[in-house]
Amino acid sequence: MEDISGGNSQKSKQRTIAQAILEVMGEAKRPMISQEICQLILEKNLYHFNTDDTQGMVYNALWRHSSKTKEHSSPNKYFYKDGNKWTLLEQNDSNNDESDPQMIDFEASLYDYLFDLEDLESN
Repeated sequence: MEDISGGNSQKSKQRTIAQAILEVMGEAKRPMISQEICQLILEKNLYHFNTDDTQGMVYNALWRHSSKTKEHSSPNKYFYKDGNKWTLLEQNDSNNDESDPQMIDFEASLYDYLFDLEDLESN
């Protein structure tokens, strides 16, 4: 398989924002606001943000992977928003089919990469 990481194998193994959120929420096992999720990601050093707007990046990742979003979002839905709190979709839907984890990782990385490019182009 061809290495598309540009020679930086460490970068290809870095988790995505969505994966960091999944890890934090999986450990917490309770609804959380996006600011709290962001704070835990930073405290646990689960993701290196290339922006000063870390809370905005976390919120956008939550939104892109939310069960309520359709257009311009990820086809993989992990999160559900109720009021101002987020929960894992699997906690709300016990019949949720398990997807291929490698495909989820690839798809999440692609969306985060494209979002980062879009963010860079707007600056």
